Amino acid sequence: MKVNIARLYYVAAFITLSLFSHAQGIQTFKDRKDILIGERITYEVRINLASSGYQIQLYIPDSIPHFDLIEKNKYDTVDKQGNYSLRQVIVFTSFDSGSWQFPSFPLSIGSPGKLSRKFNTDSFMVNVGYMPADSSGQLRDIKPVMDVFVVENSWIYIVLAIITALVIAWLLYRYFKNRKKKEKPLFSSPLSPYEEAMKNLKALQKNYQDTPAYIKQFHTSLSDIFKRYYSRKVQRNMMNTTTSDILIKLKQVDPGPELLSHAGEALRMGDAVKFAKYVPPSGENERSLIQVKGLIDFLEKSNQVKL
Repeated sequence: MKVNIARLYYVAAFITLSLFSHAQGIQTFKDRKDILIGERITYEVRINLASSGYQIQLYIPDSIPHFDLIEKNKYDTVDKQGNYSLRQVIVFTSFDSGSWQFPSFPLSIGSPGKLSRKFNTDSFMVNVGYMPADSSGQLRDIKPVMDVFVVENSWIYIVLAIITALVIAWLLYRYFKNRKKKEKPLFSSPLSPYEEAMKNLKALQKNYQDTPAYIKQFHTSLSDIFKRYYSRKVQRNMMNTTTSDILIKLKQVDPGPELLSHAGEALRMGDAVKFAKYVPPSGENERSLIQVKGLIDFLEKSNQVKL
């Protein structure tokens, strides 16, 4: 019975060896083990088997102390002889300075109807450091000094400034020139010259007072009403024109001897009251108002006002 047990042990050992005899084994590769902070390390686990019927599981955790995983890529290949190869590529880095052990990963390999065999990948030390300090004490430029070609174009701005100033001066000249031409109408009023004169004559007659002080004001206002009417009609200020000059201009209109005489009588009456302190009777004052009104009516109807 002891002999049979020994034989079974050797048979099991043979079967186990034959299971992996065709495989070339488990291999790990790394491109470096000394890095600066933030540099990458590529770590590869390669498994070669006789066929693709095996079940392979490599357990890689999502986080590893002192290391940051960047990529985890898996590749399967089968060559012409039917050999199966699995590659697991891991790219990682570290931002912790010091010497740290990159851990091994559990690996399970099994075939249909067989118990899985468990292995562990190789672990290794990684040295993470800083860039060595420059002890030479020399200052170094990031980039070499480059020659810059400067184009002198300040004259362009000077010419533009001169042209702008000339344009502004020309616009201001035109503005003030046109402003002088557009003078406001003489003695502007919402009423026409005739309507304004009739309104003022009516108010003057209504407010008449038979006193020496008011009589002087009455004739002054009567003269101003006519001169304002005449000024608006000829579009020239005639307020300071003498009675003689006004009569000469009225004679050119030819209102007739009688009307011209009445106009001269009314205007001279006003001069006598203002300058000679003459106080006419009440009837003469009313007569002067009627004469001025008649002259304005004639000029308005004939429409022959002249300068």
